This record gives sequence, C-alpha cells and structure tokens, in this order.
Amino acid sequence: MRKITLVLIMMLTFSGISMAQVIEDFECLKMNIFSAGANGSLTVVPNPDPTGINTSGNVVKMVRGKDGDPWAGWYATMETPVDVTANKYVHVKVWKPRISPDVFKYEGAVNSGDVFPIQDQTLVNQWEELVFDMSIVSGEYVKIVLIPDFETPLTLTEDITLYFDDIYANNDPAVGSAPVQVIENYETIGLNLMLNGELDQSNFSIFPNPDPSGVNLSSYVTKFVRDKDGFPWDGFWSALPTTIDVTTNKFVHAKVWKSRISPIKFKIEGGAAGTLEIESKYPQTKVNEWEDIVFDFTEKTGTYPTIAFLPDFSDPVNLTEDIIIYLDDIILNNDPNPMTPPEQVINVDLSALELPAGQQVYIAGTMGGIHGTWIQPGENANNEMFDTDGDKIYTITMHLADGLIAFKFFLGAGWGTGDPAPGGDRNLIVNGSCNLTYKWGVDGVLSVPTNPLADKVQMFPNPVSNELVIKTTADVSRVTITSMLGQVVGSYEFNSTGNQTINTSSFNSGMYFVTFTGKDGSKLTQKLMKN
Repeated sequence: MRKITLVLIMMLTFSGISMAQVIEDFECLKMNIFSAGANGSLTVVPNPDPTGINTSGNVVKMVRGKDGDPWAGWYATMETPVDVTANKYVHVKVWKPRISPDVFKYEGAVNSGDVFPIQDQTLVNQWEELVFDMSIVSGEYVKIVLIPDFETPLTLTEDITLYFDDIYANNDPAVGSAPVQVIENYETIGLNLMLNGELDQSNFSIFPNPDPSGVNLSSYVTKFVRDKDGFPWDGFWSALPTTIDVTTNKFVHAKVWKSRISPIKFKIEGGAAGTLEIESKYPQTKVNEWEDIVFDFTEKTGTYPTIAFLPDFSDPVNLTEDIIIYLDDIILNNDPNPMTPPEQVINVDLSALELPAGQQVYIAGTMGGIHGTWIQPGENANNEMFDTDGDKIYTITMHLADGLIAFKFFLGAGWGTGDPAPGGDRNLIVNGSCNLTYKWGVDGVLSVPTNPLADKVQMFPNPVSNELVIKTTADVSRVTITSMLGQVVGSYEFNSTGNQTINTSSFNSGMYFVTFTGKDGSKLTQKLMKN
C-alpha cells in the first residue's frame, strides 16, 4: 500500500465530531531532480510496460539528458524514517534502455556513500528488481538518493528515458521478498477513463502542480488531457480501495484548474441508497486558477464503493482543439463551503533606517510556489515588499502551504544587503492565515494581532498516550493534527463547545502540531507530544 493512496483519517466516530476522508490527494514522495541535463525531468506516468515483475498502474518516468552529469538522479526527504538497523536492504524496480550502474544512498549525520546493487542490472527494456545492501550505516534516515544511470564518463549522444517503481525496505536481500516499509510505490486510486471510442485520446497522468497558488499549493496533481472528440461525460470512474460513507459527511470537495467555464459533475455508485450523479453545489467561477468545487450528497446515506468524476460536462463539447484540465484533493467532509486560500501577511518595520526614495525591499526564503526557494533578491517580482502609506513598514501578502519556512529580508537586489537580525534566517511555522510584523535588525516578531481563540481552547493530557481531550469555550469548527513534516494525520469537525475526545492510539511517538480553526476562520496552533 502507498503511504497516502487513500488516507482515511482515523475511521472512528465519537460525540460531536465528524472526520473528513481524503479520497485521493495524488501526492507521492517529492523527488528533487539534479544533474539530469537540459531536458531532464521526473514524472509519474501510467506504467508503459505492465508485464513481468511489475504490473502496477503508475511508475516514474525519468528523462535523462545526454548533457547531464554521470550522477544524474534525485533526492527526497521521507515523511517516515527508515530504521536501517532493522531493515538493511532497499529494493527498487527499474526499466532501462541500456545497462549502466545504479546507486542508492542514505544521507544524514553519517552518509552511506554510493551503494551499488548486490547484483548488477542484467536486463534492458524490461522490468528488473535491484537490491541494495545498506548495512554500511545504521539508525534512522529520512533522506534518500537514487542515481539510476551512473555512467562515467557519460557517453550518451541523445536523451534516454528510463522508469523506476516500488522502492521499499526490508531485512531480506532476496529479489521479490516482501516489503516491511514501502518508501513509495506511486499508486493512486484507479483512474478508469470514460471515452468516446477510438477517436477519443483523452488521458490522465500524475503531474507536478503547474500552478502552486491559491487554494492548491500541493506538489502533485492529476493532469487530464481532454480530447476535442470526446464525450460530454469524459472523465474517470474509480472502484475505491476503501468505501466512502455519506451518512455524516455529505459534501465531496475537488480542486479543479480549467481553461474554460463548464459544468462539473460527480457521481457515487453502488450504495444501498442508490446511485446519484449531480452537478456542483456552486457553479465554477474561475479559469486558469485553482478552485474548490463542492458536491452536495445530503439526500443519500450509507457507504459507496465507486465514484465517477466528470470535470468538463459541456454538452455539446464545443471544442476545436484538445484542452488540459488539472484535478486534485478529492475529499469528503461535512462542510458545504468551498475552501478559501490561507493568506499570510508579512511586514518588516524599517522606520529606524534612513532610506532613499524608491527603496526596494525583498523577501527570500523557502516559501516555495511562485516565491521559489532562496531566489536572489531582485530576480523574482513576486518577492518584492511595498510601503503603500509611507510609514516605512513594508508588506507582502503570500499564500503559503502549511509547514516550516526560513526567510530573510533584503534592501535592494542581491545577497549583500540582508537583515542583520541576530540568529540569521528567521523561521516561521505556517499554519493557515497570519499577519506578522518584524523589525529590521531585531530578532523575533514585533507584533501579532490578538487571536480570538487565545485562552479559549485547551488540550490535555500533553504528552498524550491514547486519548486527547479538547476543551473549548469558543466556536471551533475544525481541529487538524499535523506531523513535524507537515503531513495531516487527523482532521476532525467540531459541532459544539465543551469537552470532546480524539483517539490518538495510532499516532507514532513524536511531536505534532494541533490547529484549532474557529467558525470565523481564525486559527490557533499548539504543540502536542505523543508518547
């Protein structure tokens, strides 16, 4: 099973709380490509050769540029560490058009160095499982590196394409031995196309988010190439690995990015209460940006094993050329309101400085999305801050994904005019909307607007073992628990004040962040330790 193929967030029910179900978010291990050449790329695609030892639905396609380095590959930080002491072997399936060395390594306090497979690759143009003996290191590791074509010197005269899949760890060097920890297998729910015969070449693939902004900052989405010769109802149906239950949670949310306005439909099938196909609760209003589309299934109850999604139900189709639509984050909850993007307002007070007229101020850091990662000040217009009222407080408004970011302020272009505040880079745990003011040269936050949830929510015990009690005297609509790596491990809707209990027995030991969301949209985050 994949880490988040169908994340059913704690299928438990207790008084006053209904739990959202993530049907599919299309996320996978975030692979950072390096040295793969001008045309190098990594894409999750349908398995081009589902034969032999690998008949799975999705794999990773790597384009390896002829002008790349010998060590072309990728690295990733895992959400769950691998205990190399207990599981010494890493297995990877590869499909390559030529024989060449493969390298896997762990990086951390002690790097494993380049490890080659126990048995070298022997097959071309078919799937083969490689096994790496990682016993050179021990302990837990979260960073991995895969170099699937380590030819040195590089002799390519044209780009090549190779594939890999099913990365897992265990303590058995035998090819085909059972996984103990699946690092990644790139699977999602099945996307079974609904097509208009041979003329219809519509297709789905997992794709890096082309527009990480607004309500969708995630890394991966589904790309739907919608053929101009398709049916109005072109889309997909899926037999879910875990049924959805519309008894308590009545609303399906799906994020879409479309180049035209058209009806969107969603269908649930196979339940005792009968099939229902409906249009979205609110019509689509945006083009070329992400929008959260909501479907209301309040007239149905019970469990459903099958869904269908029709994201462009224009009848007649009225296309003269194929179009591309992106889909993401299909979620079932009991909230009829479309998601709105969180907004982070960051201010820096420069009133203590003598500034020339027209002074430019920038922010740089690990914000991601349109802001990039440590983009040199002056090179990205999205990172410029502005003083619109002349009070020497410069402001930028961003829409950032939850998690830890590091950042720094700069006067003008280049790296030479950075904020001299003690401690170097500033750090911020982003969790929804915020409005923060910093002072140039001074550590810490200068001011934070009063949080309406402050002193109105409590959680205990902390540290927690099996049950966490939430006590509220404010109107809290949702409680979300995330790991230190930003993974949502629990999301709960609250319908009343007072004491309510969350079962935490399935959580791993460690630190978590608990975010309380008020009915007015305000958020408060507290730390939680799990024994």
